[in-house]
Amino acid sequence: MTESFSERNIRIEKSAVGSAIVSGDGNTIYVIHQGIEPQDEPTASTEAEAAEMGPNPYKGLAAFQAKDAANYFGREAQVSRLWQRFQDLYEQSGRPDSKPRFLPILGPSGCGKSSLARAGLVPELARRPLPGKEKMRVVVMVPGTSPLKSLAGVLAKLTQDDKTPEVIKKRRYEEELRKSAASGRFDFWQDVAETLLDVQSVPIVVLVDQFEEIYSLCEDVAEREAFVENLLYAAQSATGYVSVVVTLRSDFLGETQRHKELNQLISSDLSMIVPAMTEEELRRAIALPAEQAGQPLDGAIVDLLVNDAEGREGALPLLQFALTRSWEGLKVGKSPAETYREMDGVGGALAQKA
Repeated sequence: MTESFSERNIRIEKSAVGSAIVSGDGNTIYVIHQGIEPQDEPTASTEAEAAEMGPNPYKGLAAFQAKDAANYFGREAQVSRLWQRFQDLYEQSGRPDSKPRFLPILGPSGCGKSSLARAGLVPELARRPLPGKEKMRVVVMVPGTSPLKSLAGVLAKLTQDDKTPEVIKKRRYEEELRKSAASGRFDFWQDVAETLLDVQSVPIVVLVDQFEEIYSLCEDVAEREAFVENLLYAAQSATGYVSVVVTLRSDFLGETQRHKELNQLISSDLSMIVPAMTEEELRRAIALPAEQAGQPLDGAIVDLLVNDAEGREGALPLLQFALTRSWEGLKVGKSPAETYREMDGVGGALAQKA
């Protein structure tokens, strides 16, 4: 039986503090974004056409976010695996032989790591709460050129319980992070997190997307090390208040050898490698969003898209881009097959945009 969004028992609301509130099955996840999130591409359709067709259920080249969970299909088995691995890590916290609550998600570019974490794991934590937890905070961040500045921004967003402007807090926290690192201490981030009044009942999950940016964008080796050490310290704390999830491109695995403990975690059985989507998973990802939106795709075009995407490296963003263009074509009276021919297939849509 086809799973519908309503059967997933998830509600998405806007948050005054963060970016979204994801709730379901008695649990609430507060999703807070640090930095600027990618916006959906505007279409050329009129407001009347958009109202008649409904919003585009496909994502173009952007990753799925928690707010897009309704249209995130095809990865159900991987989401369940990821949730189980996260729960196992969380439940063993505090034991003498416990492992750090540090969950790496690995795979090549374009395999869907970010979407799996953002639109998969986060809503799944709302559907299937961790034992004894009715609320959780998920902070989504990317390292950028200055990982410590980004980490300070996370703290500034988490501690919005006084009248101090966020930008002032961010500068103070960044200064303290650098000062502590210079003295060989990496406990500042965890220490501040522990000051949150409700952190014991509302634990924190730090989702570091595009973790490879600490190598590709950050040129300061000492800052990179301080960023990693602060995350590992928090993930190892016996309090269990902070857990860390990272997405990392597999072509950067060699870079992690610069940090022994990080490399051991990433190369252990704790990591989850994102596999290529099967034919059936691709069919669900292609067909179900349109079907749910009341504009089911013809079986022949679904077959074409599956054949064009299956086994293709970095196929998922290309596929979503082609589907986005097909949806826009529907709004102006073009059949998906006609749009697909004009695009010259999955790769052709991106080539035209370039």
